[in-house]
Amino acid sequence: MAKSNRIAVIGAGVVGGSVAYHLSEFGADVTVFDKSLAGSGASSHSFAWLNAFGKSPRHYFDLNHRSMELWPRFVEKLGQDVGLKWGGVVTYCSGKDGTSELLEQCKKVQEWGYAARLISKEEFASLEPDMNIGPFELGVHTMAEGHVLPTKVAEACMEKVVEFGGKVHLNSSVESISSKGEEIHLVVDGDSIVFDKVVIAAGIDATEIALTAGINLPQRLSPGVVTRTVPLPPIIRNLSSLYLPPSEPGENPIHIRQDHDGIVMVGAGDQENESDDDSQEYADSLIERAVNYFPALSGTGALRVPVGYRPMPIDGLPVLGFSKKANNVYITLMHSGATLAPIVGSLAALEIMTGTESDRLNPYRPSRFD
Repeated sequence: MAKSNRIAVIGAGVVGGSVAYHLSEFGADVTVFDKSLAGSGASSHSFAWLNAFGKSPRHYFDLNHRSMELWPRFVEKLGQDVGLKWGGVVTYCSGKDGTSELLEQCKKVQEWGYAARLISKEEFASLEPDMNIGPFELGVHTMAEGHVLPTKVAEACMEKVVEFGGKVHLNSSVESISSKGEEIHLVVDGDSIVFDKVVIAAGIDATEIALTAGINLPQRLSPGVVTRTVPLPPIIRNLSSLYLPPSEPGENPIHIRQDHDGIVMVGAGDQENESDDDSQEYADSLIERAVNYFPALSGTGALRVPVGYRPMPIDGLPVLGFSKKANNVYITLMHSGATLAPIVGSLAALEIMTGTESDRLNPYRPSRFD
């Protein structure tokens, strides 16, 4: 093993896990650190909607679209059931409000080569026979979208790292990073450990960790709240997720999915909605809204999920690449980590191990914050 292949990955979420796995495939001597358990941070709260719909500019849309295409092969290589489910997503308007925007967005992604189509209420009903669709003005079926269970992905990646001979240190906090010549020193729970390169994939903690190496990595606070149910018989038959309009005036829309284990997850607004209300009352209200569309949920209790804080670079776009302030520190910070995990893991590993730069990642370099 070449000395320059000693690489630390800080963060065992879905993104850090993918980077660590792909580095291990390349033959790196990988050591992963996480302050808690694999996939226990933002990954554990993520709706994990695999999509590119509504994402812009074009280069960001293309990055997400390409990563979606990589998911089946990624899961195949992990060799475990990680809850990957396709079937697409239906987004619809119950009245005139929002129809022009939805129609425009559908047309734009069609021009960009995305599998999206207008869907009639009758076609929608045939896909989801157990659903009360209610008033329907316009619907779009984004046919290639899906979802996954990020925590299971992160856990599977950690197992693969160990299989390749790497090390995984959970419940281990990285306190600081400092460069000393060609080496980089991590202080982990008070001990100093030497590596050749380090990958910061620590989500919301990435900003604080990067600062110890003199790297500016600005984020904004982005809280998100979802609620879950106990496992239920299938109520969502074919689609992977749905984006549903308000059932009452003044309400927010909701998004809903059902995992392969029967657990239903519901969130308010779209997947970008920000809320820090993680009360039981709020969780109950999300299930009550969902009952309007899926009567089978009636009487189902809401399992409160504590508020989760999503990694969110200040300009909304990913931060990917070596820092010019510390050229042996590689940054991976982004929202939409579930969608982007396969492509970020593979391209980051390629850049780290070969010294080349991928054109796909050029819009996302950390240098834009220097």
